[in-house]
Amino acid sequence: MLSKACQYGIKSLIFISANSIEGQRVTVKEVADAIDSPPAFTSKILQQLVAAQIINSIKGSGGGFDMDLSVIKKTKILHIVQAIEGDNISASCFLGLSSCSDRNPCPVHHFYAPIRQQMNDTLLNVTLYDIVSNDIQHPYCLRV
Repeated sequence: MLSKACQYGIKSLIFISANSIEGQRVTVKEVADAIDSPPAFTSKILQQLVAAQIINSIKGSGGGFDMDLSVIKKTKILHIVQAIEGDNISASCFLGLSSCSDRNPCPVHHFYAPIRQQMNDTLLNVTLYDIVSNDIQHPYCLRV
């Protein structure tokens, strides 16, 4: 359901926020290695997240990416999805039709619409902090 870029973006932010809480700044290479993503693709995704003012980018020696704790606590997963995908995921037709709606439904609209709404509600209520702070009791894996 989510594009590869969006999946990498979410995994990148989990990694960056976990390191930021520990006072660590990370490089593109470290992020790419941690999430098993091509460095050039990871860099492009991180640039989008910098532009969306979700992460900080520091250039030069000792530079890299980090996040302020206040941003980690308020960044919803939906914000990340929207920064990378726009609003497409939260309103799109399951079959990709441009004119799908309650008034003009595709063949699976009535099956998919409640699932999409539940997913949007979840993405709007879960923050990066919820995920990272939960890792203490339930360690996560960011690689295959």
